[in-house]
Amino acid sequence: MKFIFASDSYKGTLSSSHICELLTEQAKRVFPDCEIVCLPIADGGEGTMEALVTARNGRYIPCVAQDPLGKERETYFAVLDDKTAVVEMAAASGLPLVPPASRNPLLTTTYGTGQLSAKALEMGSREIISGVGGSATNDGGIGAAAALGVRLLDRNGNEVTYSGGGLSRIDTIDVAGLHP
Repeated sequence: MKFIFASDSYKGTLSSSHICELLTEQAKRVFPDCEIVCLPIADGGEGTMEALVTARNGRYIPCVAQDPLGKERETYFAVLDDKTAVVEMAAASGLPLVPPASRNPLLTTTYGTGQLSAKALEMGSREIISGVGGSATNDGGIGAAAALGVRLLDRNGNEVTYSGGGLSRIDTIDVAGLHP
């Protein structure tokens, strides 16, 4: 008998790999001689990086980036080869990183996701796969753009806040300082 387990993660609780381990354990308990194939999958949110690292024998790069509320925290991105990185928005800007009482999309930012992309570029990656699910944000990516050097200005030439609350105040987008 052969089982193929292909599961996405369960938001904030179990990773795809952990689900596969649990299913394998139970299948082997009932069918000790069965063959198991595990295929972690993801929809672009939590678990996307893990699925790609597993499929492509990639590696994780630990680093520090801002969470959705602007606090620095330990996080990571992944590299699959010399030129391809994977940045998962959930790793820096994910919903589980924000306590329920602080979940306000007008105040949260994707700035940390942009920081991860900048670090991947600085390490030599030239292609970045971005998994944008699982976010605690609704800033249209302006936080990530700001971390990559984009300036978003209001009609008076002042930078807007890089959160959902800043979106409606954008008058000018200045890309002169964009990360090369």
